[in-house]
Amino acid sequence: MKVTAIDVSYCQTKVDYNKVKNSGIDAVIIRAGFGKETYQKDSEFETHYRNAKKAGLAVGVYWYSYAYSVAEAKQEAKVCLACIKSKTLELPVYYDLEESGQTRLGMSALTNIAIAFCDAIKSGGYRAGVYSNLNWLNNHLDYERLRSKYSIWLAQWSSNPSKSCDIWQNADNGRISGISGNVDTDVIMNKNIIKSKSEVKEEMIKKGLTNNAILAYKKQLLYLYNAGIIKTKVDSSAGFGDGTEKAVREVQTISKIKVNGEVGVDTINATAKLMNNYVSKLRAKISNAKKALS
Repeated sequence: MKVTAIDVSYCQTKVDYNKVKNSGIDAVIIRAGFGKETYQKDSEFETHYRNAKKAGLAVGVYWYSYAYSVAEAKQEAKVCLACIKSKTLELPVYYDLEESGQTRLGMSALTNIAIAFCDAIKSGGYRAGVYSNLNWLNNHLDYERLRSKYSIWLAQWSSNPSKSCDIWQNADNGRISGISGNVDTDVIMNKNIIKSKSEVKEEMIKKGLTNNAILAYKKQLLYLYNAGIIKTKVDSSAGFGDGTEKAVREVQTISKIKVNGEVGVDTINATAKLMNNYVSKLRAKISNAKKALS
């Protein structure tokens, strides 16, 4: 199985991501930080993110957990979301659970901690997953319960993974062109885990979520309302609620596409078309008015 991804943190500096990509790597998972305070953001996160994106690599992130309760897990998720705000991710946000002291909490409590973090990340508009080693997934986390809800990134430094997973971290001593020293290497077992930019945008604009993609789309709906094209005025928040769904259904009805209140590629294109048509008609009116005056 071919290594097509790496994961990095403050331990890797001055990475030449063009060389990394040319060596056959498609994706990088970057440590965003750890714990429950914003100052615990990884010191190299912004540099890794910026340079990996410039090189055209797919990007995901992970957050190292020190949580000992559901409340602390939610706080870690809040800080993680603050650190990755406005970032476009083609892979999920993974919750790194491996701190030895946490094992005294028991499987049920640790699984609930993982769920609390992942659900908060999903509410923030990102996909979520759990990273851990084979021992933890066998003895300290309810693997089946987590696997049914989230992506799994398995750390098992062996010739083959022992559990079904989306990403398999197969070594911690990889040597990749463009990186000085050892680096963790990963095999993407599920190719569908990597989303294109358009797929990420489509997935984020969903009812019940609150994020920047929704805010940007609602500004378009507000434009259509002000232009008199739709009758529902959405609020200026970044949330997707009943009012937004009603406005979306209006757009779909006017555009004669499937009416379901969901924002997919067809609805995004229909919204843009309505805006462009309105602008074209407005420009024509202005032009005609100028001709009449002259």
